[in-house]
Amino acid sequence: MKIGVLFSGGKDSSLAALLLRPIAEVELVSISFGLIPNDASKIAHLLGFPHVSIEIEEELAAKAVDAMISDGYPNNAIKQIHQNALERASAHYRVIADGTRRDDKAPLLSTREARSLEDRLGIDYARPLLGYGRRFIDELVSAHLNVKYGRCVSFDYEVELRTILQSSYGQEAVNNIFPEDHVQSKVIGRKAQFLSCSHVKNYQR
Repeated sequence: MKIGVLFSGGKDSSLAALLLRPIAEVELVSISFGLIPNDASKIAHLLGFPHVSIEIEEELAAKAVDAMISDGYPNNAIKQIHQNALERASAHYRVIADGTRRDDKAPLLSTREARSLEDRLGIDYARPLLGYGRRFIDELVSAHLNVKYGRCVSFDYEVELRTILQSSYGQEAVNNIFPEDHVQSKVIGRKAQFLSCSHVKNYQR
């Protein structure tokens, strides 16, 4: 079975891919507007996965930016871009996965939306982290991955949308729409060891 995992270079999509590896042939799929350079292929290689890059139309990004200006916040626009990315990936994969988590606000799809997507596109949509809380995800990431944190360090939709928003409306609009304290992650390597009994013991209460 081959699974295409939507890949931003961050810890969540990387962890989702690692969790799926024992049961499937996993490819990391970066879907972007081609507006910013990224090293997705390099990070995928560090993790030991093949990488595929798919570009979507820049006009979709422009529409998303207009929606953010209208809403005054980014969630709906980012969710719409994520759905477009899933649709584009469905042309290449019957099974698609991502790193959306239980505690995400965007681009998390509801159960009804996920089922509708599967029925409409004829795919299976997997979300390996959906049942995991943030604390346990952080524990797994700490055991498996070396990660860099900061603003705009990954190459997900948000970074590209910020770029267009700043170009069209200025930095003040970016500051008004995106939370100032939002921190992204970028994987810079994989730790050799698997989750050990000591990690599990430390996590247990």
